[in-house]
Amino acid sequence: MDNSAVEKLAKQYYDRLYRAALFMCNDPETAEDLVQETFAAAVRAIDNFEGRSSHYTWLYGIFLNKFRSWLRKKKKNDSSSLQQRARQFELPNIGELLESQAPDSSDVLLQHERARAVKEVIDDLPPHHKNVLLLRYIEGMSYEQISGMLDCSIGTVKSRMHYALKKAGDRLRNHPAFKNSDNNDNH
Repeated sequence: MDNSAVEKLAKQYYDRLYRAALFMCNDPETAEDLVQETFAAAVRAIDNFEGRSSHYTWLYGIFLNKFRSWLRKKKKNDSSSLQQRARQFELPNIGELLESQAPDSSDVLLQHERARAVKEVIDDLPPHHKNVLLLRYIEGMSYEQISGMLDCSIGTVKSRMHYALKKAGDRLRNHPAFKNSDNNDNH
């Protein structure tokens, strides 16, 4: 393969990798940087691609290495709290939404609060739990594909998924956005 092959892969998979990166790091600029670094590394490693996996799996593996490196640097340099991270996701016009006379404004606010709560809980999971959730529910991969991507057994993938969902569920059950939802929702 040559560099034009990487350009073709970039056209095909750039947006998909960017969405995964954005989900993992929650920062558009960092996500963009990680994806750029992924494709730069792919250019350098393209001759080593053996075809034992799909191109996307190969690229995602490179991305995961870049993400892990970024995460290590971030942990070393960043002491931001979960409260600071929560502020990052505030609605810019929450006052307007609260004052709105639209009949669905409270439903919209509740949905936003729940989505933000889920995002915060997932962000707070250890990377090995966050990765399996991302690959399964965002990327739509099977357990077998995740096993290959993360180079671990299917049993390990299932175990990580179980504990990730359990941890997330326990935290969300106690979150104010989900309290009394059985009494208020018919969803």
